[in-house]
Amino acid sequence: MSGLAVAAAWQVLLAPETADLSAREVHLATARAEVAKAAAVAQQLPRVTREIASLEQALDRTTAVLPDEKDAQDVLRQLHTLASDSALNLSSFTPKPVVVKPQYTEWPIELGLEGGYHDLGRFFDRIAGLPLLISVSDLHLKAASQPGGRGSVTVSCVATTYVFNHAASAGTTGGVR
Repeated sequence: MSGLAVAAAWQVLLAPETADLSAREVHLATARAEVAKAAAVAQQLPRVTREIASLEQALDRTTAVLPDEKDAQDVLRQLHTLASDSALNLSSFTPKPVVVKPQYTEWPIELGLEGGYHDLGRFFDRIAGLPLLISVSDLHLKAASQPGGRGSVTVSCVATTYVFNHAASAGTTGGVR
């Protein structure tokens, strides 16, 4: 009978504890796996932090080239200064309608310039050196028709500057601020 008493005691007292112990071992194994996974992620934190800093620097450089809003006064002042420094006369400045793209907006400006041929080359070189992104297209060059004019060529072109579109890059729709 003592064998039967031991078997009964086993069923009543120890079997539930064994099942509980097995469940706890499974829970412990799961917790250890999660800790190992979290440790692996934590090891990547310095690399991710460096990547974020690098991306923030790239964004700062980009926003220096692509301003947050269009400023006609600033662009006119910069182009006028460049033209004067290049011995050119800025005879016309005509903003054209903006063209909205997914992450930026193109802002074309029709320019009229008068001056020397080599002065024009200096002007374009100085535009290329600006921190503001400006592209020049539709260049039309003519010999000056008036002998007493300021220079030897009359130029018309479209200078396009770009404005960063925060709303579109954030996933919402929007235009120029």
